[in-house]
Amino acid sequence: MITSFPEKFGYIFFYCFFIYSSVMAQIKLDDIKNKITTKAEKEISSLEIKNPLQKKVNLDSLKERLKAGDTLIMHFKLDDIKSLINKTIKDSVTYPAVKVLIPKKDKLEYVYPVDKSDTIQLYIKHKSILKLSSVEVLLGKTPLYSRLKLKKKEAIYVKIPAIEAGEITVKLSNRNYLPFKTTIFVRNLKQEKKVTLKEATDTLYHNDTVMVTKEELLYLPLSEQSFSIGAKLDLTKTPYFIFPIPFDLAKNGKGWVYWIGYNQKNLDEFKSVVSTKDPLTEYAMDKLHFLPYSEPKGLTCAFVNESNALKLTRNGSFSPASLSLSINSGPNYGKILEATSKYQKKYLYLACLNNNGVSEQTVYFKSIYLEGKPYTEQVINKIPSLIKYFKIYTE
Repeated sequence: MITSFPEKFGYIFFYCFFIYSSVMAQIKLDDIKNKITTKAEKEISSLEIKNPLQKKVNLDSLKERLKAGDTLIMHFKLDDIKSLINKTIKDSVTYPAVKVLIPKKDKLEYVYPVDKSDTIQLYIKHKSILKLSSVEVLLGKTPLYSRLKLKKKEAIYVKIPAIEAGEITVKLSNRNYLPFKTTIFVRNLKQEKKVTLKEATDTLYHNDTVMVTKEELLYLPLSEQSFSIGAKLDLTKTPYFIFPIPFDLAKNGKGWVYWIGYNQKNLDEFKSVVSTKDPLTEYAMDKLHFLPYSEPKGLTCAFVNESNALKLTRNGSFSPASLSLSINSGPNYGKILEATSKYQKKYLYLACLNNNGVSEQTVYFKSIYLEGKPYTEQVINKIPSLIKYFKIYTE
């Protein structure tokens, strides 16, 4: 039996619809949608070019900030900003043209902010049969421009400079009994700003920490003695004494200080000196500039070397040893600024001779030595470094 064409067509349609349904059962519509979306996103992202546009974006932003009158500090290279140097920036503001409907027996006002150096460019086009009664331009309450009875097809094209910063008001008045339309166009022409570039230098500091060895002075006792010297005619006592200063106790001394008192009065005056520490120590630290003193009567005292000390024992004349004294020394005290190791081999003596025939005399001797004590301290040094950059500003 031969089937007719409609029957064949229906059979074929049913068979195709069965296959399509099977395929759609295996492929979900959400999967197709996700694939299409993913593909579209990849195509869009491939169009993004970030690095080549970055420099241009920076320069455009710089121009906008310079228009606002900012002063900028740029750490870029000169090649990156040379297109802005010694060029003027046109900084005009164009407001959209508007067609205004002025009601009957009424007026409209438009306000525009201005700076002192701005110029308002005003264009008004009138097409109505009725007359535009008046056009007024005011800066605050100060009139800058006025025009009366603007007829059909007449236009106003005028530039009005702003005499100070503030708001310019454009007033359109209609004294007719019918409303009508007028076109108004405003542009704010700002003064062109010149871009100037100068190289500037700043000093920046960074801290450098180092360990430094320093020295602290210690004031240590060397000797404190009291001596009695017999009269010259007293055969039971010697009329002199020779005292070796014990520098073996001060091997590392950096100097030494002494005071000699010739009687009890001198000793009492020394002890009564007002000081927070021992008077001799205060003198060594330069906190006291003098100590009690008096001239000995019938008594000769001096620091001598060994050969001169022997002359004294033989009733011979002796010569004082030369000492490096400080400038504030007195006849019976002083500060010797030299290493005590000098006296390790060449001994130094304090020698006194009583020339008084009948009176015994007393001598007081006190000395200290200066020794350096090293210590380590952390020191922070500020190290300067020069930083050069470009400063861009508008004028």
